[in-house]
Amino acid sequence: MTGNLIEQKIRHFFIEDMVKDNVRNAASTDELDLDSLDQTELRVFLDEDFGIKFSELPDIDPFTTIEEIVEFIQKHSRIETV
Repeated sequence: MTGNLIEQKIRHFFIEDMVKDNVRNAASTDELDLDSLDQTELRVFLDEDFGIKFSELPDIDPFTTIEEIVEFIQKHSRIETV
């Protein structure tokens, strides 16, 4: 899966599951106004859709940009994300 496809999937999650309509043009998660519950929902999504087990990773700061989320997935995903 390419970085572009990962980004599309993330944006779809924000729009459909988290009802964050402003994600269409947002580059940073600050623009999305993600609180700690939103960050938790995002991590559950990353676990379910990309096989990322946060319990096996060191403490991770909240994500600050959509690009950062894509890079994180490419680095830690248990599925093929090339």
